[in-house]
Order: sequence, then C-alpha cells, then structure tokens
Amino acid sequence: MSLQVNQIEELIDGLSQLPTYTIGRKTDNAIIVLNGKISSQHARLIQCTDTSFVLEDLASKNGTFVNDLRITRKIVDKKDKIRLADIDYTLDQLLDQLPVDSTELQPLPAISPKTALPIEKPLLDFTQEFAELRQVFEQYPKLRRDCRNREKMIRTGSIIVSSLVGISAVVTTGGGALPFLQIMSGAGLSMLIPTLCSTLLSTDEKLELIDKEYRERYRCPNPSCRDPFGLREWEQLAQQKTCRRCQAIWIK
Repeated sequence: MSLQVNQIEELIDGLSQLPTYTIGRKTDNAIIVLNGKISSQHARLIQCTDTSFVLEDLASKNGTFVNDLRITRKIVDKKDKIRLADIDYTLDQLLDQLPVDSTELQPLPAISPKTALPIEKPLLDFTQEFAELRQVFEQYPKLRRDCRNREKMIRTGSIIVSSLVGISAVVTTGGGALPFLQIMSGAGLSMLIPTLCSTLLSTDEKLELIDKEYRERYRCPNPSCRDPFGLREWEQLAQQKTCRRCQAIWIK
C-alpha cells in the first residue's frame, strides 16, 4: 500500500512542474513579439490551470500591464486585458502565438463517472451536480491550510485523490500523467493539487487561486442561475433542498 501511495505522490510532484512560456523579441522565446518596444525577454506566463496563469514581468524596459495597471506578477485569466509595452492582448491572443506543435495547453477532459448514454431528467433537476459540490466545500479549507507547506500539500493531495477514487484506480492508469489529471478533474478542487505543490508560485498566489476556483465552482449548479453560495455549509444548503432564486432541485 505504501508503494502505491508513493506512486501517487511522485505523480503529484512531477505534475507540479508547471508549464512556463517566455514572451519577448528574441527568437528563443516561446511567444515571439517582433516589436522594438518589447524587451528581448519581456515577460513569462506560468500555467496554473486550464484558464488561469501567472503573468510575470521579466524586468522589461517598457513594462507589463494588466487592466491598465503596471505589474511585476499577477494571476490572469481570459477576462483580463494585457498590455506589453504599448501593445494590447488578451490571454488567448498571446497563447495563440505558441508553436502549433505545442501540446501542453490542450484542455484536460473532465472525467465522467459513466460512459452510458445520458438519461433525460427534469429540467430543474440538479441533484447530481449539487452532490458533487460537497467535495468542493470540504476540500476548500484543507487546501488553504496545507498549501503553505509543499511536502504537506503533496501528502494531503495524495490522501484526497486516493480517498475519492481509490488508490487502485490511479495505479491501474499505468501511472500516466494525463489519466491521473483526468481523475482529479472530476473530484472537487483536487485538480488544483499539482499547482499548489509548485515551487513557482508564492503562498499568496496559491491562496488566490484556491479562492478563485472555489468562488467559480461553489454556486447553484443551474447554468442559468449560478447564484454564489459563499461560505454557506453544504449540509445547510442540502436542508434547503431547492434554490430560492431559480427553484433548481438540489435534494429530492
């Protein structure tokens, strides 16, 4: 059993080496911007999740800006406006300039508990989606507490993943990174675990990512509602049974 636990911890450790992409005028950058106002190595992006990156200025002459404010480091996503010197970009526009053979940015497919054809359900029945939010609520304080210590975070991540899907489920993937990430993507906030183990991010950045993902996910599961739950306990919401705003059914 300890060997299998070690295998999970080794996978988490390996995945914590986050992809990074330098931006600049020189041709050895991952993202090349041929403009005289751009420094030879102007900035870099550190990929934290499929949608969130840390943008870091690399002591550029003309600066890096997010939403019109000059930054040294900042977490960004697709909603942010990025400016390098005097050139405006969205995150997608920068990522589109990566080489076409780059596979690191391929979105990770969420794992599905069943492969059978979907069963029709009542329009406002979100019982399954609401049940999955329990993991989000329960993992949130654990991740905030343990992300301050890398070794503890790796151990906590191993416990969370093995308790949710079983150690054997991870081991039978053959130890591959992609199947392992697929398992984590369907289990609460556990897809953040490799990022929270990274040495490239500060504790404050890790806490910001946890809070950001929690706020995005811990909401009414009805896509047309998305009422945020804040810090309300999952059990308390379960007793409520339905959304008072959209009447979505959470508990039958």
